[in-house]
Amino acid sequence: MMSPQTLTITLAKPANDMVQEEILKQIPHLSPRLARPRFASDGLTVEVDWVGEPADQGKASTSEDLSAHIEELRGRIAAVCAKVQRGLRSLERKIVYTAQAEAQLGQPDFFRGAAHLDQPPGVHFTGLGQAILEGAPLRLFEAIDRRIVTLGRAYRAEPMRISTLIPPDTLAKCDYFRSFPHTVTFASHLLEDADRIDAFRNRHAEINHLDDHAAADLDQPKACLSPAACYHVYKVYQGRSIPAEGVVRSVCGKCFRYESAGLGGLRRLWDFTMREVVFLGTADHVLKLREQAIVQVGEILEEFGLAGLIRTASDPFFIAPDSVGKTYFQLSSATKYEVALPLPDGSRLAVGSLNYHTDFFGRAFDVTNAGGGFMHSVCIAFGLERFVHAFLARHGCDPDGWPRAVRDHLGDGQGVC
Repeated sequence: MMSPQTLTITLAKPANDMVQEEILKQIPHLSPRLARPRFASDGLTVEVDWVGEPADQGKASTSEDLSAHIEELRGRIAAVCAKVQRGLRSLERKIVYTAQAEAQLGQPDFFRGAAHLDQPPGVHFTGLGQAILEGAPLRLFEAIDRRIVTLGRAYRAEPMRISTLIPPDTLAKCDYFRSFPHTVTFASHLLEDADRIDAFRNRHAEINHLDDHAAADLDQPKACLSPAACYHVYKVYQGRSIPAEGVVRSVCGKCFRYESAGLGGLRRLWDFTMREVVFLGTADHVLKLREQAIVQVGEILEEFGLAGLIRTASDPFFIAPDSVGKTYFQLSSATKYEVALPLPDGSRLAVGSLNYHTDFFGRAFDVTNAGGGFMHSVCIAFGLERFVHAFLARHGCDPDGWPRAVRDHLGDGQGVC
């Protein structure tokens, strides 16, 4: 392993925050050797760490081949930057809600928990993108979940308990393998072959890790780990008709998205918990409910004493010919709003979203409205661990210093989701 090198790419013109955000989503998936992509404050320069040797990619590790490999990566990064900047052009972000505490950003004591964010008391990082919560962070996790459940009750949301596994054909109907193949986590098992199982057992009898041959022993995956909770709702209503008054479901479950170099701390886990309120019905109906929910999500930010914006955003589409077009559509048509909370490093963390899917899932799962036409849908979704991270950054780890409204929601650590 060689020492890290920093690759620097200068853009033709400064990138606005939306362009920067999209570029930083895509760079980590160009190569496993790229890490920590970031923009300079002027938005004109991108820096990316290159770590290690490309020997595992079939390239010789001579200095000439190494230089050629690095220059190839530099060119690929530059091409992504140019493609995203050209595709999004001068598109401006729309902000639909600004929390009152935004006015306090910049005050010296605003982020009272900044010193403990890497390892908050009560949070244990046990593996790549995996965390265990106990004590105050767990009670906070429960308080956030309870508050979001309260939002759903305002719409008489019916609860639904979902599976952690999801069939591949369901994800295919959701267009997940085409749009987000880089984040999918597959569930598999050893082939039902006694000799192969015994060989696996013997190879692993005295080691504490999976060896290099383990993947070859696995059967073709017949399931995936759920990347979103709402997909199960659409599957349940497949081939059915939604009543005139619409349907509202409340779902919570473990979700899994592999985000490469983006994984880190509670702000971005591979294994995380999602609470969603899902609206099904006509376009006018679900969009009206989303407008109401924007106000209610804003009320949560105020109760929790958080700075934050609800603003247009886009999903992390895979680098493909139509990815920038999809991003442009989401941003320009405001089909996706994110709840973006500030962090001490100056970045913002999307802890939730309010998504309008048009009739995409209605068509995909043949779900119709009682009055005719395919069902439209909206989901209000929150990543609970991300919310915990942003809250602890703002208010610190001592519950005695948390806003009263939050302490009123605290549980006993026994779990609610």
